[in-house]
Amino acid sequence: MPFKSIAVFVDSTPAGEARTCYAARMASHHGAHLIGIFAVPSISGGSPAECFVQGRQAVRQVIANHKAKEATAIDAAKRSFSAACAREDIGFEFRFLYQGDFHDGAALNSLHADLVIVGGARPGGLPGDWSAEALVLATGVPFLLLPEPWTGAAAEHVVVAWNASREARRAIADALPFLTSAKSVTVLVVDPERNPRHGEEPGADVARYLTRHGATVVVEQMQSQGEPIARIILTYAERHDTDLIVVGAYSHPRTTEMIFGGVTRSLLRDAAVPLLIAH
Repeated sequence: MPFKSIAVFVDSTPAGEARTCYAARMASHHGAHLIGIFAVPSISGGSPAECFVQGRQAVRQVIANHKAKEATAIDAAKRSFSAACAREDIGFEFRFLYQGDFHDGAALNSLHADLVIVGGARPGGLPGDWSAEALVLATGVPFLLLPEPWTGAAAEHVVVAWNASREARRAIADALPFLTSAKSVTVLVVDPERNPRHGEEPGADVARYLTRHGATVVVEQMQSQGEPIARIILTYAERHDTDLIVVGAYSHPRTTEMIFGGVTRSLLRDAAVPLLIAH
């Protein structure tokens, strides 16, 4: 399914502006509608003196000042987002979430997108009580995490971390618009002999599947030799000028901790290139 609706969590930092520009370019490339989501920062506790304000009129004035600052922040974020979208001549809309709306609003505004873009480092434009991992689990929508700031090109060289799992297969389906438009796709299989689900030719079947969709695919089999698998994936990506890593995410049955053969957490923490995670 092509990307026709992309959401990006925006903020007023330099990394947030770079994220918005990347999302706008992507939306233009895919002919998608772009939705900007702004988590309005809390203005409460602005100055120590406000903690000692007394009297109804004085309290009202403090509240009015906070609302004015919030309105200014919203306006600045909207103008920056609108300008980036106008440069790319794309359809767009801007939404914002207040503090009380964060818990449900972040997930609800993600549910109706084909892809959600956030920053790779917390908060990455997200409300403080949400993470990309938690939203992936809550929504089932694929998330693209950008290192901050990321000013690289679109996904031309993609690495798919393949372990023949349901989650990895889901990640491929969610990333298909990237994979079919990339110049090259590498299906990377680490320690294939440890996983009988790979079959006689690890990576070959999924590579043929992608080739039938028009992707340019090669299969690489590597041995970890005791090294962390995340490091193997990241080192390979760095050496081959990768623009995107695609990975399926597992959720521990008792917690929301993310694992991917023991590596998803490390990839989320250490990836220096965009990372698409799906569940």
